[in-house]
Amino acid sequence: MIYIIIGPSGSGKTLVGEYLKEKGIHELISHTTRRPRPGEVEGTAYHFVEEAVFHATKKVEENFYAGNYYGVSLDEVLKKTRDGDVFAVTDINGAKAFKKKYGDAVKVIYVESAPRKLRARMKRRGDSRASIRRRIDAYRKNKEAGQRFYADIILDNNYSRKTLSAKVDHALKVLHHSRGKTKRMLMASKKSSQEKSSKSLRI
Repeated sequence: MIYIIIGPSGSGKTLVGEYLKEKGIHELISHTTRRPRPGEVEGTAYHFVEEAVFHATKKVEENFYAGNYYGVSLDEVLKKTRDGDVFAVTDINGAKAFKKKYGDAVKVIYVESAPRKLRARMKRRGDSRASIRRRIDAYRKNKEAGQRFYADIILDNNYSRKTLSAKVDHALKVLHHSRGKTKRMLMASKKSSQEKSSKSLRI
């Protein structure tokens, strides 16, 4: 199964991803044309490549942000799913691309928080006031909260880290019961897209 994590900046997507890794679920590492930042390790943070290599690489999804390209390669998905379940942190367009490519093998998890919580988390991680204001304005202008209706699971992250971990455990149990024959679907690369759903389960 492929778990796709989406949600606004500061909602706790990275935290959910870290917990999934603790559970033994591998992360799909994106390719990017961005230069490595201090402390970033090749193959752990990203696969850092030149633009020509990026465009020559077959990808499931890609986007252009702040002057650089980002995307998850087909090879990354095929390689990592041989060892079991995987996850990726992406945006709504990435989630739709994965759904289109792999159908029911993909489960979308939307992480939501109140705007005041989003602000507080972005401030704690060192974002500037201008950056926080820009991200909150984009969240409201783009009506990002509406993206939760596309998800299979909505995680309410307005409480403690311990509570969030318990909710992730519950979400995995729910999604495990609904899983199909993921491997066969991945190899077949079914393209049965699921559009906006009203059956999202809030946890």
